Amino acid sequence: MIAAVVLLVVAVAGHAAIWVAVINRAHATDWPHTIIKQLSRLLFLVLLVPPWVAAYWLLSVDAQSLMPWRMFSSTAVNTTGMLAFEGYLGLCWISAVVALVQRLRWTFLQNGSSILRFHRSRSLATSNVLHSPDHPHLSIVHLLGNESLELDLTERGLDVPRLPSALEGLSIVHLSDFHFTGRIGRPFFEEIVRMSNALEPEIVVLTGDLVDKTQFIDWVPDTFGRLKARYGVYYIFGNHDLRVDYRRLQRVMGDCGLVYLGGCWKVIEVRGQPVLLAGNELPWFKPAADPSTFPPRSEVPFRLLLAHSPDQFSWARKGDGDLLLAGHTHGGQIRLPLIGPVFAPSYNGVQYASGLFYAPPTILNVSRGLSAELPLRMNCTPEIIHLTLHTNR
Repeated sequence: MIAAVVLLVVAVAGHAAIWVAVINRAHATDWPHTIIKQLSRLLFLVLLVPPWVAAYWLLSVDAQSLMPWRMFSSTAVNTTGMLAFEGYLGLCWISAVVALVQRLRWTFLQNGSSILRFHRSRSLATSNVLHSPDHPHLSIVHLLGNESLELDLTERGLDVPRLPSALEGLSIVHLSDFHFTGRIGRPFFEEIVRMSNALEPEIVVLTGDLVDKTQFIDWVPDTFGRLKARYGVYYIFGNHDLRVDYRRLQRVMGDCGLVYLGGCWKVIEVRGQPVLLAGNELPWFKPAADPSTFPPRSEVPFRLLLAHSPDQFSWARKGDGDLLLAGHTHGGQIRLPLIGPVFAPSYNGVQYASGLFYAPPTILNVSRGLSAELPLRMNCTPEIIHLTLHTNR
């Protein structure tokens, strides 16, 4: 009986791994929001119901039929339905093992430690007014344990292999996923802008999902419009920006002095050194900036790339990018003890949910973001990322 229970638990874990993977990948597509929303409800139903059915079956039927040596016996396989069930059960066991191996590989083998000079993270004190139940946030924001109104400053020093010596110490603030929905009040985002400006960055980049509802485009002048950086503030759109009049949003952002990089590239001068900036909003806004049109590295030796989704890591590597900044995954929003994030809208699942990754020649920095459509975060605090780039010579 104990062995049967263990096998059932493993099967439930494998079942969850299969359908979580399907959910994550569905949210990485460019399908219409309404279709994704309805499909998600169906997929969560498929994810949650079978384990309860299996538990009931275990308690009401001969548990020994779960044992591997009984699975394909002539007495067990007496109907097509039972054959299908036992086949799926075997698939779940395999899926559980694969998921465990994959998670261990991501944890121990794939990271950016080789180019990380330092990493510091500290909590920033946001105003007590923002945490008041009387403040106009969605009530769930004040739920015990919800970190949606908390804020971390993540500081990373990166050894960038091909960084020109003239750019030693270049300071970049990376902000992502603001999600202006009205569910979190504007003062929270004004506080983020104030904190970003206090870092006195040379470049600020916003990697998409800026505004979810058209009426909150009016927040732009008092938020994004007040961001300051010596060499400019640059942005791209994300999938949620499709839900608003993004042409109007682009005009307002431009009027506030922000530079749009969606699907294009440009060369700017930083400390007298040419730097290439390029944007990728795939799969939602097409096309991405075409790396085949980039100027040769002999003319522009440093390439800073922006993408909304970390799924575009391969695009950055093909484009010989030095540093790719991305968001979209929110760090998973809810990170379980020991397990970490479970849900992330990516073809790669939670592999690039947040953090630093390095696959030569490109460094990938993924932000946990600053908000979400549903403002619920646990063990996954919103973050401002401050990068300092160094030559590794």
